[in-house]
Amino acid sequence: MKNSKSKYILITIVLCIAALSIIGCSNNQNKLPGNNQDSTTPTPSVTPISSSASTLPTTTTEPTVTPEPSPTPITATLVSAGDCVIHDDLQIAGKIEGEDRYDFTHMFEEIKPFVEHADYSIVSYEGAATNNRNDYAGFPYFNCPPEMFDAFKYSGFDLVNNANNHQLDRRVKGMLETRENVRQRGLDIIGAYDGEDVRYIIKDLNGIKVGFMAYTYGSNGNEGLLTAEQIAKHLAFFDRPRMEKEIRELEENADITVVLMHWGHEYWRKPNEQQISLSNDLFEWGADVILGSHPHVVQPTEIRTVNGETKYIIYSMGNFLTNQWHEWFDDPKDKKWLREDSILVTIEFLKDPETQKTVINKVKHIPVWVSREGVGTNNIIHRILPIPTRDYYDNSAYPEELIKKAYESYDRTLDYFTDYERE
Repeated sequence: MKNSKSKYILITIVLCIAALSIIGCSNNQNKLPGNNQDSTTPTPSVTPISSSASTLPTTTTEPTVTPEPSPTPITATLVSAGDCVIHDDLQIAGKIEGEDRYDFTHMFEEIKPFVEHADYSIVSYEGAATNNRNDYAGFPYFNCPPEMFDAFKYSGFDLVNNANNHQLDRRVKGMLETRENVRQRGLDIIGAYDGEDVRYIIKDLNGIKVGFMAYTYGSNGNEGLLTAEQIAKHLAFFDRPRMEKEIRELEENADITVVLMHWGHEYWRKPNEQQISLSNDLFEWGADVILGSHPHVVQPTEIRTVNGETKYIIYSMGNFLTNQWHEWFDDPKDKKWLREDSILVTIEFLKDPETQKTVINKVKHIPVWVSREGVGTNNIIHRILPIPTRDYYDNSAYPEELIKKAYESYDRTLDYFTDYERE
């Protein structure tokens, strides 16, 4: 019995140990990764790691692509002024007392900021400017000290247009000497030639190629002293077949074509039939801008659409610097005070860098008045006064009567131009 009892106890102990082992294994199984029986305790998944490098997980990073910026449109500004006709009083006003020297820069002080900001600026000069100090004169055969070109340079002008009816006032020799004096000041000149070379000018303005050509109706009969060959060699007179050939050629080589025209009836405030007819042809041949001079008064501006392109014309910019003051004349019916008025034209061109197409983007006009203080005395002061607004000179140091006349000029000029901005 004792042995049987001992055996029973031993069996019981073995069974208890086995039962405890089973219970322990069951509890440990609930703690193994991947067992989700306990939903309240999140268990991370385990990815087996192989010793082979090829099975390592890889992270792919997409490269950041920076979009190409759109090319910025290119712009360039052109400024153009009217006629400079240098009468005797203007030359006297520029003479330095006691010296063989002239200085005209004081006449341009007010207009200078409106000219020098442009990428390229044009002024029309009528007459000769030779080196013979004993040969200077005003009307009717103009010859001015070449120091006038120093004043042009000082104020910011780049191109002198010499295609006009007074360019032969000192014959061809004087015209070519004038051309040389312009170039010595670092200025370009157009309208006076010495050969059959290309007569137009192309300037690269910020990447925009702007071409210039100039023509005149005649030279006050002085061309009668020249042969037809000499006229063709030295001058640019109205000749439709030649003009068409030259402008079409210029248009092919430039982004914008600007034509300077000396034309029309003096003192007429409207263009004549020849101006209108020629402007139609010039635009058809490829001109984009026409800048007119000669009438000595302001004539209207126009924006036209020709063959789907925007074109601009001012038939006459008026007198930029002269001594044609209305106090000279007694007859008020002639309205001689209109000869004191002018317009400074500013044109902005825009070039699309993708299409390479260049257009007229903006046109702005500033009325200009030539003041003349000291009438009837030996102390005459001429000033070219821009008048961008009718209150521009309020509270200025200028005499009240002078400013009153400037604003009167502004008022009578306003109806002759319209500013333009491309939509």
